[in-house]
Order: sequence, then C-alpha cells, then structure tokens
Amino acid sequence: MAGCADKPAARENSAVIRHTLNLGNADWHFGQVSRRAFTDPDIYDLPAVAEWLPATVPGNVRTDLLALGRIPDPFFGEQYKESLWVEEVDWWYRCRIEPPASFSTTSRAFLIFEGIDYLSAIFVNGNETIRHEGMFSRQIIEITVALRQGPADIAVRLWGSSALPRRKLNGRQRLWQKIAAPLYRSWLGIYPDRSATLKCQMSFGWDFAPPIRTMGIWDDVSLIVTGPVSILEVSTSSYQSPLIRHPSSVIRQHVSLVTDHCPLLTVHCSLDAHQPGPAVATIRVAPANFTGPEFGPFDFSLNLPAGRSEHQFSCHLPEAALWQPWDRGQPHLYKAQIMLTQPDGEPLDEVTLRTGIRSIELRDWQFTINGPPEFIRGLNWVPADSFPGRLRPGHYARLLKMARESGANLLRVWGGGLREKRSFYDICDELGLLVWQEFPFACMFLGSYPSDPAYLALVEAECGSIVRQLRHHPALALWCGGNEFGYSRNHPLLDTLAATVQQHDSTRPFIPVSPGSDAHNWDVWHGLAPIQTYQVETTPFLSEFGLQALPHLDTLQAALPDPTTGWETHRADKRKLERYGNLFVPPGTLQLVRGTWCVVRSKIHVPRTTHHANLQSLISQSQRAQSTALQTAIEHMRRRKGRAGGVCLWQFNEPWPAISWAIVDYFGRPKLAYERLADWYAPLLISLNFPVGRRWQAGDSFEADIWAVNDTLQALADCELQVCLDETLIQILRLDMPPDSSICIGRLTHRLVQPPGQISLRLVHEGELITQNRYDLSWFDESRQPILARFRRWVADWVLR
Repeated sequence: MAGCADKPAARENSAVIRHTLNLGNADWHFGQVSRRAFTDPDIYDLPAVAEWLPATVPGNVRTDLLALGRIPDPFFGEQYKESLWVEEVDWWYRCRIEPPASFSTTSRAFLIFEGIDYLSAIFVNGNETIRHEGMFSRQIIEITVALRQGPADIAVRLWGSSALPRRKLNGRQRLWQKIAAPLYRSWLGIYPDRSATLKCQMSFGWDFAPPIRTMGIWDDVSLIVTGPVSILEVSTSSYQSPLIRHPSSVIRQHVSLVTDHCPLLTVHCSLDAHQPGPAVATIRVAPANFTGPEFGPFDFSLNLPAGRSEHQFSCHLPEAALWQPWDRGQPHLYKAQIMLTQPDGEPLDEVTLRTGIRSIELRDWQFTINGPPEFIRGLNWVPADSFPGRLRPGHYARLLKMARESGANLLRVWGGGLREKRSFYDICDELGLLVWQEFPFACMFLGSYPSDPAYLALVEAECGSIVRQLRHHPALALWCGGNEFGYSRNHPLLDTLAATVQQHDSTRPFIPVSPGSDAHNWDVWHGLAPIQTYQVETTPFLSEFGLQALPHLDTLQAALPDPTTGWETHRADKRKLERYGNLFVPPGTLQLVRGTWCVVRSKIHVPRTTHHANLQSLISQSQRAQSTALQTAIEHMRRRKGRAGGVCLWQFNEPWPAISWAIVDYFGRPKLAYERLADWYAPLLISLNFPVGRRWQAGDSFEADIWAVNDTLQALADCELQVCLDETLIQILRLDMPPDSSICIGRLTHRLVQPPGQISLRLVHEGELITQNRYDLSWFDESRQPILARFRRWVADWVLR
C-alpha cells in the first residue's frame, strides 16, 4: 500500500505512545545441554540445564565462558582449540521480563532480536514461538498475551556450531571435488560446508582469522510497547533527480505526480493492527545534525486490515540539504518521525529514524554523488572482532574515526564478513563515509553455491532483511553480491540477490560480484611479483591489493607465548614476508631466509636465533614493504583518475591479533602504512611517476613525471611545490590544480651524487602547507614473477570470470 503527500497537513500531535526497553540490560543467564537435532519436534530441554551462569547480551557463548574463566583466551597462541568443545553441545539463554509500567489494557508488546547466530528457537513461558536458521535477519515475536499474565520468561535455544548445515553434493559435484581437490590444495575447498550457511564466512577460518564458529545472541534485543497498531519495521529510501515521477498508489490506482528538482523521501513501514480499521500516518522531517527548515507534517489516511501490512509514504522535500561525503561537503542528516494515530488523534505508535537525501550512480566504475563524480579512496573492512557479539558502538567509533582521518571516503564491507551492527552505519552516516556493502558470500573459486529452492529461499529471506535494515542509511552507496566467486557458475544465487535488491531498494547500484570488471590484484604478494607490477595496472577500479606486515611488538606479545616464533598460528605467510621484507634490509643485516632469520654475508646465509632486540627491526622492515607497495598502487590509480574510478586497499582492520594485511591491528595500533595513508589519500595529492624498485647509484639521472591530483571541486591556483632529496632542496615549481583533475604538471630531472635515501615533496599555498608526500629510494627489486606463480594467478583470475 502506498501514498504520496505534497502539501503539509494541519494536524499536530506530540503524544508519545511507544516505549522501548533495551534487553541487553536484562538479567541474562546461560547453560549447556546435550545436542538435539534441529528438526526434532520437541526441543524444550531447558530443565536439563545443570548450571545457570551469568551472560552478556549481545554476546557469544565463548565470550561468556571466557568472562567466567571457564575457557582460556581463544586469541592467545592456539588456545582457540581448547574451546572447540563448545561447538559440540547446545546452549540455552534466558531472562525474565516484567511488564513495563506503560503496559496497559490496550497495549501490545513485541520482542525484537536484531540477530541470532545461527540455529535458534525462541520460547516464551515455555512455548516455542519461532525456530530460525540465519544470522542477519530480524526476529519479531509478539508477547502481549504473555505479559498480560505477569512476568514473561524468555528463553533462546542455540545449537552448537557443529550442528550447522553441511553441503549436499550431487554425483557430478562429488566427481568434480574428487578431481579438483588434489590439484587445488587450498584451505578454501571446492564445495566447503560454509557455503551451506548464510553465516559470517570468516568464522570458518580464513587467512587472517581463526576457525571459531560462533554462536550466540550477537546483536541487540529489545522490547517495544505500542498501542493497538504497531510499527514493526520502518526504513526510508531517498531519490534526488531533476525530474521525479512517483505513483500515488501502486496498488489500486496510477496517478503520477511530477516535481522538478525536488528530493523525494519514501518511508517504508510494516504495520501490524490488532483489528481492522482506519488510521492516520503523519510524517515530519527535521534536521538532525544542522540547523535548517523542517518539512511536514504530511498526513496519509489508511484503512488497515487485521494483522501485518506493508505501506509506502512518499514526501517531497523542496530544497532539502543533501547528504555529502566528507570530502565534498557536510553529511546532512534528517530525523524522519512517523506517527500513527486514530482518526480522532488518539496515538497508536511512533518511530523516529535518522536518514539523509542524496543520489548515487555508478557507470563504468565512475561514481557520481549528487551529480559530480567522486573518485573512491577506499578501505576494505572486515569484522572488527571474531566475536562480533561483543562489539559495541565505542569499538566502531574508534576504528571509523581512524578510517576517516586516513583520508578514505569509502569502506568496502567484505563479503566474507557481516552485516555490521546498526551503530557502524550510523557512524558512517555521521562521518560522511560511503559504504560498499556485500552480501555474505565469499571465495568460491572452483565450486558453486547451492541452487536448490530451500537455499535460495533462505538467501532471499536473510539478504532481504539486510536490505530492509540498511536502506535508510545515506552512507550506503552500493550493493554487491559477494567476493570472489565465478559469475557464470552462480546464476541462481546472483539472480536471487539481484531480484531481492530490486524489490527492496532500487535506488542504489547493484553489482553481482567483485571482482567483475573491477580487479583484485594479487600478482603482488600471492603471485610473488615485484612491487612495480602495480604500475602497469589498467583496471577501471582496483578493489583489492596489499601485503602482510608484522604488527606492533606489543601486539605480538599479546598474541603469542613467544613473539619471535609461532607466527604461522596467527596467519603469517613467512615465505612471502621473506620475499618482500628482505627488499628493505641492507646487506650484512638480519634477513628472513627459508623461515629462519639470518645474517647475510657475501651471500652466505648463517642461521641465527631471532631475539627480542632484533624483532623491532624485523617489524620495521615488513611494514616498510607494506607501506611502499600500497603507496605504489594507490598513486598509480589516482594518477589514472578519469580512466579509473577508484582504489580500495586490502585491508584496513582485522578480527584478532594477527600477522595480516591490516594497516590497523586488532588493538587499534597503526602500522606504518596507516601513518602514511593520509598523504596518499588526501583529496589533494602530489605524486611522482618513476620506475620504483630500481637500484639507484651515484651518477644516475633520477627522472620522474610530476602529477597533481585534485579530488575536490575547488580550483587551487599559484601553489609552490618544493622537492627535496635527502634534506637538500633540488627544485621549486609553481603550479595550478584545476578542480576534479589529475594532470602531469612537469618533469623532475636530477643527477645523483650518491645513492639516494628519500625524496620528499611539499605543496604550499599562500604560505600554508596543504599536502606532502615522500618516497623511499633505498630499496630495489630486480626480480621477476616466477612463471608458476604467474600461471596460478592466471588460473585464479580465469575461474572468477
């Protein structure tokens, strides 16, 4: 059911009927029981719990046990193996809810679970109300009758993760797995059991995460009390266009209303009426983070059936302030208040939702936000904790503040991770950070996802809920089907995802999978290619690339019994760390050779033990390699602005203390690459294009093209560029920076009198430093990519087509 209002109505009613209780503050307890089949008709074995222990919600079974000292820290060494037994049994969580003081004879009450991981059943006063498979969809249960009788006992049965669904293969798939598995020899598998679930894929174990298959009430739980008609779900979508046509009713009539240059806000509501009858929906829109005019009230008359019904209300907002990415202006946000009343004005329910108005388009990997193009300077985001249940708004706020301060304007929420909690997207809205959201599918190289009707129905339900929960966030820029799986082998899945997005949110672009026409460049690192390989990248969008680097010494000490050994247990690839880290080791110093740290003397490798005194230099070498590689790729893509639409480095963060590609470790400690990223991701960039990795010697002529990149919409005139080589000023250049441009402004030529260390750039405007950059010239790499590694990367790229 849909409606459209253009003229504000006269009704004023500020009464509030809804009351919301955060059940995270309730007295939760949990306990263990034996395994029962998920399909058993009688699963109520709560009385069999021998010991009830205090629990935290949102949370996770393991984190609750950890808080009680019942298991060792799973993040230290390989202690996660000592709690694998947790997955072999089942668990109950329970609490008691007293009827709120606001609960009257006409009130209704609903439990709302924002996310339960993964197989669950919910009981109210011992009666099963819902049995559910999934991690991301919202569960809504009415408990009005139970609260009428007094306190209500709420219990959630959770199945241990060893009960998760497993892949069922047909004869052809079993044959292919038997042939391909010995050739592939990867931890990813051909038809892994993880592909039978819509669960955080990373939790099955990844090359930067431990195999900890979580279970728990991982997202928020609340109790809402309303009048006889309840707003069970509400979201918004916005559209800003020179010409807007919108039907006043998509159900019974088709009358188009036309408004020029007028933003349109559509409010989507799921209503539940105790009995049929008339009602009025009133919408008001007011600035949330700035001072400006308010819109409304807009009134919509309804004739509601008993039970649940879907409605859309469209409001034209003349001259509304647009939400902008931080580098293009202010991220203006509005509060949309939706009030339901009886025709006589008696309040029924009320919800206020924060949203924003903006338009977004994606063509040939060129993003446009509210009209102008926006070059993407992105970060790949992975879950910030292997136990997402313990993430709180403060965790998100600290990391997202660091992302914003790095100069990034987009986060790619990787498909092996999560639909994050609401606070993640709220903070992105506030900070003006765009979000590329992927659905929970990742890394299916030689196999395919299930295509049976039951699985596709689960996909539609879980992913449809994700879309409905997130579509009101203006920061959300793009939907993507997932990460690294073949398009041609997964049409049933991708067709289902495309239809689901079209049904619930047709205002945003949808791409089937990444990489598609974008690129994940893993020739460097996985393919052992030299860092300078990045300089020949031709993709229109580079959405993954990176190097591992050792974290801060304090992080290694917090993760490992001996920080000098056992790195593989926390996902280090020592062969590749050796390959790239040794580029930054002067001859005669400590190097990593065949997994052993050695001193190199005249090409003779002498094994040595790594001591704590040496560890800091090894950390520095690996971080210099990572930093240099990221700089090379980022600046190459930014110089290609116009032909390329953006770049997104792998990866920003990590879910446990690891030796990974993250530039900010689990504890929030930055690596060198993060500290330098603000130079490379600044909206104004001065960049040198020269052959990196060359062995520079005295007498060589250092030559480089000088590029000026301006991602802003403002011109900058009469700037002064200062170029220094090892603290010596060697060139001054006057230049202009046109808006939204990338241009070669000149050439640097300088005869070297000694082997160089560093070249640095400073751009000054009206006496103020506005951007800077520097390059490490002390390393060299004259190697070539191994033929076998090159072939393997070609095969990997081919199977993803």
